[in-house]
Amino acid sequence: MHIYIREETVDFHNGLESLTALHFSDIHTWFSTGILKKLKAIIFENDPALLLFTGDYFDIPRGAYLFRNFLCEIAPTYPIIFIRGNHDFFYGSRIADLLLGIPNCHCVESDIYSFTSSAGFTYHITSWDKRHYLKTHTLEKNIVLIHNPEKLKDKEMEGIDLILAGHLHGGQFILFKTINNAYFPGSLLYKYCTDRKQLRDTTLIISKGIGDTFPLRLNCPKEVIRIRIT
Repeated sequence: MHIYIREETVDFHNGLESLTALHFSDIHTWFSTGILKKLKAIIFENDPALLLFTGDYFDIPRGAYLFRNFLCEIAPTYPIIFIRGNHDFFYGSRIADLLLGIPNCHCVESDIYSFTSSAGFTYHITSWDKRHYLKTHTLEKNIVLIHNPEKLKDKEMEGIDLILAGHLHGGQFILFKTINNAYFPGSLLYKYCTDRKQLRDTTLIISKGIGDTFPLRLNCPKEVIRIRIT
C-alpha cells in the first residue's frame, strides 16, 4: 500500500521561518502494524519539527494498543500533538484513554501546547473546542486541530491562523475536482470535501487519511501531509 506525501506550504512569516510538520489523520488500525511501520519510516525520513494528528487512529481495541505502542516508539524523538476522533471512542473512554499519558505526546482536547521553533517563532496548538482560550492579535500563530471539519463555524475563526482536519477521507471516491477545487461526488454531501480552503484569514488543510474502515477508494490516495511553514 502506497502512502502519498502531499506538500502544503503556509507562509506565516514572509519566508523568515523554516518549520516542517507532518499531519496524520484517519489511520484506522485493526490487527496489523503494516501501516504504522510505514508511518514510522516516513517520520524518520522527513525528520519534522512537529507531528500533528487529527483523530481516528483505530477501529478495534487491538488497534488501540498497537497505535499506543507506535506513539511510544515515536514520542521520545518527536513531539506529538493530537486530538481523538469519533472512532477512537467507539469502545468507551477506557480504550480511548490508552493514548493519554505518553511522555512528549500531548493531547490538546482540553489544553494548549506551545512550541517555539529554532527561528524563534511561537505557535499555540489546541482543539476546536478550546479555541476560545487562544490569545489573538499577537505575533504568535494559532493552530487548531479538529477531526471533522464539517463542525467548523465560519464566524468563530477569529485569531486562528491554521486549522488541520481529517474525517472525510476525500469522500473515498473521487470522479473529478470541481471548479472550486472540491472533490466530486463527496462535495455533494460535505462542504469541506477538498484539500485546502481559505476562510478569511484562516487556512484550512484537510487530510484524505491513511486508512479506512471500509477499504474502498477510487482516485483518492492515502496520504501524509508535509506542511512547510515559512
